[in-house]
Amino acid sequence: MEPDKFRESRQEINRMCKGVYALIDKKALEESKEGYEKINERLDVLKPQAEGEIQKRSVKNLGLKLKNLSTLIRKLKPKAGTSRKAGTPGVIWDEERLAQLATPFLEKVFQNMGTDEGASVCLGTTGKGIRPNYHIQFSDNTKTLFSGSNHKPSQKPDAGKTKNISAPFSRQVIEGVLAQKKA
Repeated sequence: MEPDKFRESRQEINRMCKGVYALIDKKALEESKEGYEKINERLDVLKPQAEGEIQKRSVKNLGLKLKNLSTLIRKLKPKAGTSRKAGTPGVIWDEERLAQLATPFLEKVFQNMGTDEGASVCLGTTGKGIRPNYHIQFSDNTKTLFSGSNHKPSQKPDAGKTKNISAPFSRQVIEGVLAQKKA
């Protein structure tokens, strides 16, 4: 590629990178991603046109700069409230969604329900629904809150609150879902 045109393209990519760095500093995740994609497209066009050792080294250096941008963008977190609006339910639990939980997780829940035929479990509706916290209500009306990550009773002071939980699932429902998963 003609050296002057190559230099102009390289300088334009560098200016775009500075813009994305500024967006990263402002923690603007979506805008940073869009800028990164535009820079990546420009670099993809420039790469095959690079001739000679100097131009190829410049393209390689721009590639490293893009890799750095990618790392910084991955570290950005979405703004609070963008994933879920306040007041709307998070994970909605039904038997189909319950069946999507990992078998070992459901086995631990079932194990924590013990032999109480009247026990029921309510699952937390916050998070991604992979290892939800849950509480078990036993037939003697006692409730125990369990951590979804280690299945141990929670010692949190707010353990008795019933905010952000699903409707109860009976022991028989959990047993049925486990039977289907093992079949």
